[in-house]
Amino acid sequence: MISLGLLGANISHSRSKEMYEEIIGEPVDYSLIDIDKEINIPNLTELFDRYKLQGMSITYPYKKHFIKAVSYEDSLIESLGAINCIYKSTDGFLATNTDFLAALHLIKTKYMSLYENFVILGSGNMARVFEVAFKKLDVDYISFNRRKSGDLNFIDYRHELSEINIEKTLIINTCSRDFVFNPLAQLRCGFWDMNYSFSPHEKLDQKGLVYFEGIDLLREQAKSALQFWRMSALIKNK
Repeated sequence: MISLGLLGANISHSRSKEMYEEIIGEPVDYSLIDIDKEINIPNLTELFDRYKLQGMSITYPYKKHFIKAVSYEDSLIESLGAINCIYKSTDGFLATNTDFLAALHLIKTKYMSLYENFVILGSGNMARVFEVAFKKLDVDYISFNRRKSGDLNFIDYRHELSEINIEKTLIINTCSRDFVFNPLAQLRCGFWDMNYSFSPHEKLDQKGLVYFEGIDLLREQAKSALQFWRMSALIKNK
């Protein structure tokens, strides 16, 4: 049985264990390392030893915590300024960002065939991930965030996007779970939500949107993480 862990705060809603077990087809010894304050996070050696980890994932709000304590195999990953996956090698700790790897893969293989225009909501780590992914793919995008744009529900998206086909537009929500998307007008476009298992968004299809739960990103992240942890042979459900 492989031993994996997830570091974060308030992560009882996590479905990562379920996702890894679905992919490899067997039980996983999975530790939810739920720490409420950054100052209380042990160093990497202590974490890996205490929980007997073969690989560790990191979620909000600690994706920047270990960026100076790890090495990178890819300079583009390092440029993101956030990591969510760590592997202990004989030479130390290696890190990557499976948010980016999964987003890049899904945009190319799924969403670019469905949509022509892309809108990013948010300004945090996940927004940065999508911005870099679109730039790497040489795909244009528009972004809105609460700091610069105010309440995102009061934006007149049809006016702001008047030069593009709204029905061929995918809105990607990277905002935290304290934000509920509830636009004033009906938008007949796609809505890809990075907040999976988030009930306030599950009825957005009633407002004319095509709703995509971010669980597809979680599944792709899990596959990328297993490959990064040198566990590619365990991936059964391609």
